[in-house]
Formats: sequence, C-alpha cells, structure tokens
Amino acid sequence: MNNNYDPKAIAQTIDLNELYDLDITIAKFILPRLMAYKQHYERTPRMTMTREEWEEILDKMIYAFERIACQTEEDTPEYKAYIKAIWNNEEDLGDLKRAAKASLKPISEGLSLYHKYYRSLWW
Repeated sequence: MNNNYDPKAIAQTIDLNELYDLDITIAKFILPRLMAYKQHYERTPRMTMTREEWEEILDKMIYAFERIACQTEEDTPEYKAYIKAIWNNEEDLGDLKRAAKASLKPISEGLSLYHKYYRSLWW
C-alpha cells in the first residue's frame, strides 16, 4: 500500500456538494477514463475474448456511466409514462412498472459489466 495515501485525510478535504449525488459524481469521474481506456487498451481480459467482444462490453459500460453522469438514465418514454401514472394516482401500474424497469436494463447491464470486469481495466 502506498504510504502517502491517507483516505481519512482526503475525506476531510472533500467538497460536501460532491456527496449530494455521489453516484453522479463517481460516474463523472469514471466515464472519461473508460472512454480513454477504450481508445488505448492493448489486450482483452481473457485470451478467448476478441477485441470486438471487449469493445462491445466497454461500450455498454460507457453507455451506463454516460446516462448516469448526464442524469438521463430515466429519460425513456416507458419510465416517464410510469412516473406520470404514479402522479395521476393510477391504480394498475404493473405493466407500466415492468416496462419502465425493462427500459433501464441497459444501464443495469453496463453497471454489472463494470462490476464483473473492474479488475480487468488495466493494460
């Protein structure tokens, strides 16, 4: 471990505004680094994985972090219809809720892939 790294000292210097929407703060940090990584990586995480497969995975991760960083993850027609129905006190929300969840699936998939390949983001 690097002896110069002191997380407790760093925590004392954090701008508290960054903590309000920490997920967005983190996404804004990760997104440009994933984009740069995609431009400069030298090998895939597994010998059996092609560059095309790895780039598709990276694209899914980038998509998820871009939507979160730009606060547009819920800008789908399905999600908006679900929220509108909630505000209108509609009773049968089952189908709308399922459609809204399905519309968010690409973001969940990208975040899951980030989790899966987190330790593979090196060259």
